[in-house]
This record gives sequence, C-alpha cells and structure tokens, in this order.
Amino acid sequence: MNIKSIAIGLVCSIILLLSGCATSGYVWKSEPVMNLVGNDYFAAEISPICTSWGCESFALRITNKTDKNLELNWNKTLYISQGQTRGGFMFEGVVYKDRNNPKSPDIIFSGSNLVKQIWPNNLVYFESGRYGGWRHISMPPGENGVYLTITIDGKEVNEKLSVSLSMEKEKK
Repeated sequence: MNIKSIAIGLVCSIILLLSGCATSGYVWKSEPVMNLVGNDYFAAEISPICTSWGCESFALRITNKTDKNLELNWNKTLYISQGQTRGGFMFEGVVYKDRNNPKSPDIIFSGSNLVKQIWPNNLVYFESGRYGGWRHISMPPGENGVYLTITIDGKEVNEKLSVSLSMEKEKK
C-alpha cells in the first residue's frame, strides 16, 4: 500500500466517523422551555441546557425583589427527578470529588440577580483510562427540576421548579 492510498482511506474514515457523530437523529424538548416561579421575596427560573445527546444541567436565575440580602442554601437546594429529591447540585468552583460536601451559601444582594449553570450531583461519574475524567450523565426523560431553599431574615422560603424532558425524532 502506498502513502496516497492510506491517506485517502484515512480521510474517508474520518468523514464517515464525523457524519455518524454529527447528530443522533433526536432532539430533546422541555415542557415548558423555562419554568418561572415568584413570591414576595424573589423570582426564580430554570431552563434545561440540552444537546442532541441529552440535558445535563440547568441555567438557574434568581432575582432578589427585596431591599435585603437573600441567602441561597446549596445544602438544602435539591435536584428533583420523577417527583423525588435526588441529592444536591454542583456548579463552577466545586471540585468534582467534593461535590457532596457541604457548600457555602450564595448571597443575592438587594435588587440583584444570581445566574449559574448547575449540574445534579448524582449524575456525575468518573471514567478511567487514557481519556478519562469526570463526566455528566443526561437527566432522564420526565420530570426534572430544582427544589430551592432561600433564607431571608432567618426564615427559609422554598420553591419548586420543574420541567418535563422528552426526546423526539428530529424533523428534517
């Protein structure tokens, strides 16, 4: 075999591999696309972040509607799956191996917003091997959401936000 034949074979293999990986043929949908709740103290919204391979995280936004600081208690803010709480969340700055350890609260100043991408702790695993590392598993179809715990003036206020995730055949 000459080098030209090997190069052509390699290019064809790469094109076939990339075309097979380009799309799964399915898209993930969220109903609603975004869930918003509000009370006298804050407004909160979640939107799942999805690709054709699944939804791994939420975009969380909390707006403080008061003239006092709010405290988001990450140790009591929980992932909801299929109507049950299933552990907490991790986010930027949390070391994977320490994701289940207690976390410091986030302070949401008067009239300001907190915006974070959050991943369910229990959908993370470690893959060993040459290209190993920490990976996220997609949330399952059905109800997924966040049970928020926010403290204001020593009083805990809870809100539940959830969406229904489903996978549909991609329309062409």
